Amino acid sequence: MLRIETIPEDQLQATRAAYEEETSRSGSASVSVQFNYGYCLVHSPSMEDVRQGLHLLQALCRPGTDQRDYCYFLALGNYRLGEYELAAQLVKRVLSMEPQNTQAKQLQKAIQEKRKADGYLGMAIVGGAAAVAAGLLFLARK
Repeated sequence: MLRIETIPEDQLQATRAAYEEETSRSGSASVSVQFNYGYCLVHSPSMEDVRQGLHLLQALCRPGTDQRDYCYFLALGNYRLGEYELAAQLVKRVLSMEPQNTQAKQLQKAIQEKRKADGYLGMAIVGGAAAVAAGLLFLARK
């Protein structure tokens, strides 16, 4: 089972301060500071923070860099936002780089379960709408 821990507010504030200090001093943050801040944002209870974290992590995905960790946390953030298709693509990329990655396998399973549950919900909604439409047609004929 996938367990997503949220970051304590004091840790989030500390990484935010480090990120803002570096960007104000030199115009941009180091890769490690940007990654740490993006990581914390992806683990924040705020979905707006998660979106901001995804933006920071995406900016780190450049050709020639080891993207495994970036892709995993991008997948996790997209999973948290309900973007299961994108999360599935990203976790598949992680597993292509490291097939035995246990965290990625757990996330992949959680994504598959959510997609399956959403599929059942979608079928139930369509079925319910069809039943309502049939009922309205029946009533309209009388």
